[in-house]
Amino acid sequence: MSVVTISRQYGAGGLRVSRAVAEALAFKLVDRELAEEAARRLGVDPELAEARDERAPAVVEQLGLALAAGTAPFGTAPPGDYPERVLDARALAEATRRIIESLADAGGYVILGRGAQSVLAGRLDTCHISLVGAIEDRLRRVMAWQEVGQKEAERLCRDHDDQRAHYVRHFYGRDIADPLLYDAVLNTSRMGLDAAATVAVAVARKKLGLT
Repeated sequence: MSVVTISRQYGAGGLRVSRAVAEALAFKLVDRELAEEAARRLGVDPELAEARDERAPAVVEQLGLALAAGTAPFGTAPPGDYPERVLDARALAEATRRIIESLADAGGYVILGRGAQSVLAGRLDTCHISLVGAIEDRLRRVMAWQEVGQKEAERLCRDHDDQRAHYVRHFYGRDIADPLLYDAVLNTSRMGLDAAATVAVAVARKKLGLT
């Protein structure tokens, strides 16, 4: 079986395109379910895991969490269950990585974000798609979707893009914007979301040998 990973700039239409790709390929879309399953495996509240989803800790935060857990700042996460006060982004990222690898072994999934393009970079049975877009188009989508003004939409785009880039760089040592990580980089401003989904499906079929 095969897996498609989709990375996206905030407001570039990642969820809509991912849903369309999953439907066309008869795959299952995995998005927030990753954080929920990681929380279940770690024995913590899913809301806590979702708050740290696709987020790497700052150095100050790492130190504070490590002291609370009684561990070295850059050591391994404590074994067993993770109560709320000691759950850090490292534990969540490691649990998420293992889930992504399990999904790839099973096949038949579209994985949205969570550094999956980096986790599965060396596998031949995966197709990696990146969605980008002009800031003005992304702002327009975010303003309509989140029902916020332009300044708040700008903040959301900046913060989410920065957090996702930091997450991939921190845990996997990769540049999320590196085009060589992907089989295709699709500009949803030029193509539109429907056309981007169509091209993504075609790329995935070709790369993975799907009929």
